[in-house]
Amino acid sequence: MGSAAMKTLGILRETQNSPNRESDDALILKAVMDQLSILKTETAVIAPEEFDLADVSAYDMIVPMCETYPRLMRLRKIEAETGIIVVNPSDSVLGCYRARMLASFAATPGLSYPPTEVRRTTADANAKAPGFEAEGGYWVKRGDVHNTCAYDVVFSRDWRGVDAIRREFASREIREMAVQRHVDGDLIKFYGVGPGQWFTWFYHDPSSARREPFELEDLAEQAELAAAAVKVEVFGGDAIVTNEGRIFVIDINSWPSFARVRAEASIQIARLLRARLRRIPVFEKGSPRRGGIR
Repeated sequence: MGSAAMKTLGILRETQNSPNRESDDALILKAVMDQLSILKTETAVIAPEEFDLADVSAYDMIVPMCETYPRLMRLRKIEAETGIIVVNPSDSVLGCYRARMLASFAATPGLSYPPTEVRRTTADANAKAPGFEAEGGYWVKRGDVHNTCAYDVVFSRDWRGVDAIRREFASREIREMAVQRHVDGDLIKFYGVGPGQWFTWFYHDPSSARREPFELEDLAEQAELAAAAVKVEVFGGDAIVTNEGRIFVIDINSWPSFARVRAEASIQIARLLRARLRRIPVFEKGSPRRGGIR
């Protein structure tokens, strides 16, 4: 493929799936496309609604931030029937839907996450409390996509309060919910490209963080285990660091906004994408930390 210009299409995220992040999501995708344009790659960015009817056959790569099920199904068909590279692939994005993500976490040795049960939002499915203790309370989260509004992830001090959350989910036709033990500690946001290429982190709220000591390699390993579980190469997520230095992964996401680290992230993501276009590995297969995607 050498020096010939190749074509990459970016698909923006649906507005409803970017609560308070519409501009940040668009800016990281456009920043990556700007980097790729310097690296002998022709680029275009379209809205998710435009993708529904677009002819994408002329592209060598698609970079989707879109998350709705019908669009992911169209992407899956394109992946299956053409040689177009998709990063992250549709199955990986679907793998970040919360119920699927938690099932993948459970099947990943060495990955640490809070005790969680996925329940249906019908009353009979929630008559009994989960089989784990939660003295600090429960986080109740919609079981499909990640947050689309402030009511998609709700805290309850005790099991009795969970039923009102369940009813509200059911009223919005959300069929599953995850009930997760609250873990006390510092809430951390992490970003990665790889596996093993680039990793960074910061506190969600530096002003309130207790700055519990932990090993950076432990955080990076847990993040990459979570990314490997759902097979994402461009990812972000949340983790808790306890006062004992234990790390619990809370969530993993495909194509986050990278808002605080956009400039560096756009370079690193473009490097990965360009290497994929050229079929050249960015790193040796043996180089990722344990849990890296093989």
